[in-house]
Amino acid sequence: MIKSKLTIITLLGFMIILISCTGSTNSNVNDNKKTIDKDKEQIDNTVIDSKTKNEPATEIKTQTNSKASEFLANLKTGEKLSSFFNDNWIFIYHEDNRCDGSTDGQIDNLKSTQIDSIIKLQVKNDGDGWACDKKEPKTFDLDFDLQKKITDWDRFEMPNYENQEENIVYVVGAGESDYLKLHYDDNDLIIKLEYRSEDPG
Repeated sequence: MIKSKLTIITLLGFMIILISCTGSTNSNVNDNKKTIDKDKEQIDNTVIDSKTKNEPATEIKTQTNSKASEFLANLKTGEKLSSFFNDNWIFIYHEDNRCDGSTDGQIDNLKSTQIDSIIKLQVKNDGDGWACDKKEPKTFDLDFDLQKKITDWDRFEMPNYENQEENIVYVVGAGESDYLKLHYDDNDLIIKLEYRSEDPG
């Protein structure tokens, strides 16, 4: 009789311990589930924030490329380009020649209509070409006519270079030695145009 009572007491003890452990385990599982759900929510929010931050930059780049494509079409057909330019834009000229060296100049505050006519600017030549004897540097006035400069271009393309600056578009022709570098403002108007001609050697 005593042995039977001891057995019952022992079984009751085991049952109490099991119930206690099960409750603790369920509590831990629930806590872990809450932690996982919270982490997932944070990850989802991070992804949403990342997408939101990247969307405006992508939209701006698409708009700029669209305007640049229109500019390129007009450039190829010889149509007027003034509608793509802001007033008070900057023109930069650079030409590299193996014999004459580098010729550089800049003129500021141009009207949008001046892109469709001859641009007069003062340039400086360093006379330091790599294939000829060094000459004395000189300064002279240059008449720049964009349509004449692109007459011999064999292609008109807008390459996408790695790590290309924002709001800048390149237009290349005559290989990649002659090209235009277009700088756009937030209204997708050109505020600076660089004409660059590199002697490939």
